[in-house]
Amino acid sequence: MDELLAVHADVVYRYALRLVRNAQLAEDLTQETFLRGWRQRAKLREPAAARVWLLRIATNLHRDGLRTARPTAELEAEPACSALGAAGRLEQQETVDAVLATLDALPPRQRQAIHLVTIEQLSNEEAAEVLEISVEALRASLSLARRTMRERLKPIDDELRGVRTEI
Repeated sequence: MDELLAVHADVVYRYALRLVRNAQLAEDLTQETFLRGWRQRAKLREPAAARVWLLRIATNLHRDGLRTARPTAELEAEPACSALGAAGRLEQQETVDAVLATLDALPPRQRQAIHLVTIEQLSNEEAAEVLEISVEALRASLSLARRTMRERLKPIDDELRGVRTEI
């Protein structure tokens, strides 16, 4: 059981980081998720479903935390690639910051749905199970999230592709 839980530590931490947007809070949420998973390990009937099961626990813990307190967390971005020059790293970091800020501005369900499907590569069925919604509701959330992201990030996309926009 320890090995099974440890295999999914990175996935749970990344998801927690996207939920709370703060490294320390994400570590706390991850630890609490694994603690609850360990205590409820008898409920996990199928080891292949451990990832979805743990992500659902993290989602529920996060929801419970939102009901009791509203943390104000700062957005934390991933470090820029070191293979680029200083100007390239700065430009890349600005792009990453804009994408993460746009992602974080989405409503919680849309943000969670797009993270689970795009970053964690869960199937629609698995992501819907984690969020405890129907597959149709998940698809709707994904559609809205993707459309919003495209609209808000269009200037960056145009700039990267060298498309000039008229004022």
